[in-house]
Amino acid sequence: MKLSVIAGHIGTALPDGCGDIEVTGISSPESASSGTVTFVSDAKYRDKAKECAACAVIVKKGCAIPEKHCLEVDDPYVGYALTAQLFEDVSPLFGHGVHPSAFVDTSASVNASASVGPGTVVGPNVKIGANCRIGANCVIERGVTVGQSTRIDSGVIVRYDTVIGSRTVIQSGAVIGSDGFGNARDKAGRFIRIPCFSNVVIGDDVDIGACTTIDRGNIEPTVIGNGVKIDNLVQIAHNVTLGDDTAIAAQAGLSGSTHVGKRVIIAGQAGFVGHIEIGDDAFIGAKSGVSKGVEPGTRVTGIPAREFMTMRRIDAACNHLPDLLKEVKRLTEEVESLKNNR
Repeated sequence: MKLSVIAGHIGTALPDGCGDIEVTGISSPESASSGTVTFVSDAKYRDKAKECAACAVIVKKGCAIPEKHCLEVDDPYVGYALTAQLFEDVSPLFGHGVHPSAFVDTSASVNASASVGPGTVVGPNVKIGANCRIGANCVIERGVTVGQSTRIDSGVIVRYDTVIGSRTVIQSGAVIGSDGFGNARDKAGRFIRIPCFSNVVIGDDVDIGACTTIDRGNIEPTVIGNGVKIDNLVQIAHNVTLGDDTAIAAQAGLSGSTHVGKRVIIAGQAGFVGHIEIGDDAFIGAKSGVSKGVEPGTRVTGIPAREFMTMRRIDAACNHLPDLLKEVKRLTEEVESLKNNR
């Protein structure tokens, strides 16, 4: 791939005379070779990039490295991400077309450019779009719709009537469209299961991590917006909605009917009660226990979750509790002594 192609893809101009340089991949400065491009997203790596063998370096605008071919961009890390996509292997892992050991129902529609791996089951009335890559031993139940260029890795289960957009990635072990945890309790204390009558709707350009579970809605659908990024081992309960470009880190759990806005960042192991609203551009810290709604643009953390700096001050004060207890004990003894000597 010529360096000029990379420059055009990341939206930057080329230094004179280097457009025809052949690039074979992207690498760190430590492992760079004469055929690779590297990047500097932190100034502390600048010297390593200067000394490495890379044929070009992606840098922040105005921070070109002397004697290096530099691609100057607003955000080198974004430049790295876009460049890395150019070198991603998107070929089917089990070959083109439908593997002979896969089962595809006669009423299903699988685009001729899609691939379906060994042992996979494609149920009735399923629609799989162009250039989709379905791995081995997947189960895609009846009525599922999958958009173009979506990747469903081996071992994924997509339950009935799920709708999946284009260019979405669902990694191994994920279960999409399982029943939600909905029960009523009668006078005798017995749980009465509530059936789920809706589905899951997933937008375009979504990433869903390994062993993540997304429950179908009870009456209305569970909705995952465009561009949402979900890490491994995340639980999304029934009727949750996630706004566009929200990101959720590993082991977070969202209870039923939690509504999350756009561009929200949810750190690892955060937990949410149900039926609350999380506003656009909010930030939820790691291990937060979110028991009430969060206003747009607000940063919260802790158990229970509080405003970020308030919680930091509380944490700092807790470090002084042993000394404070000693002082309270001393003052209490002093007061008692004064009372006894009156």
